[in-house]
Amino acid sequence: MSDGSFPSDQDPRTDNSADIEGVPTFSGHDVLDDQNQYVGKVTDVIYEEAAGQVASEPAWLVVDPGVLRTAHYVPAAGAYRTAEGAIVVPWDKEWIKSATKATRDHILTEDQRDELRTHYALA
Repeated sequence: MSDGSFPSDQDPRTDNSADIEGVPTFSGHDVLDDQNQYVGKVTDVIYEEAAGQVASEPAWLVVDPGVLRTAHYVPAAGAYRTAEGAIVVPWDKEWIKSATKATRDHILTEDQRDELRTHYALA
């Protein structure tokens, strides 16, 4: 977990510094783990949609660690943005690497969602 030593604790979901039409931007931002280690870059954002409602809060970030490595799903919950614009997530890099790998189309099945919720200990 983060010890709060980062220069900023802005919630990337409510920080409007790079918004387009009121939607927070995540794609292209570096992702750091809870030890300030580089994890990768956000390449996509997955929103959970409730029946009949348009999702406004991101649920999952697709984080690509770089060349010849597989992207992984990381929860947006608990993430915050540093003053430099990086997204900090409250999980260790190795824990993230052991999570379900992102599929090419970035579409999560219900089984994958359950597996990810269990892996990240989300309710």
